Amino acid sequence: MRIVLHPFVAHFPIALLLLNLALTLAYLRRGDPFLERAAYGALVIGWWSAFAAVLTGTLELALAWPVQDDLLVWVNVHAVLGFALLWVYGQALLMRKRDARLLHGPRRRRYLSLLILGALLVLAGGWVGGYLVHHLAFGVRTS
Repeated sequence: MRIVLHPFVAHFPIALLLLNLALTLAYLRRGDPFLERAAYGALVIGWWSAFAAVLTGTLELALAWPVQDDLLVWVNVHAVLGFALLWVYGQALLMRKRDARLLHGPRRRRYLSLLILGALLVLAGGWVGGYLVHHLAFGVRTS
């Protein structure tokens, strides 16, 4: 019996990284320092959970190899979106870690752009993952 971890891990970064953007925007509107700290916490935990999702997805793909040709394009798109998400949010995380007052400085626009781009990658990656499972039945046992 094979244990499949990716579906259990993949939902955490989706929730946490989208929460990061929502909390950051709420902080900019209200100015409550708790919201900014919570946003940073969601970013840190969200990035590490995204790393775990990419790692488990990669390992499970290797164990399921070979993959049907018609699925391979979708699997590759999902993987590329996952690695791009790690890079974009990694950049945002480094910016925020190096400058706690980032949202009040000249690099604020770049940081917010990274968070918005990252949220779009999260949504796209989540959609492709859902399409792989629910429409193409990738990773779904039929017995």
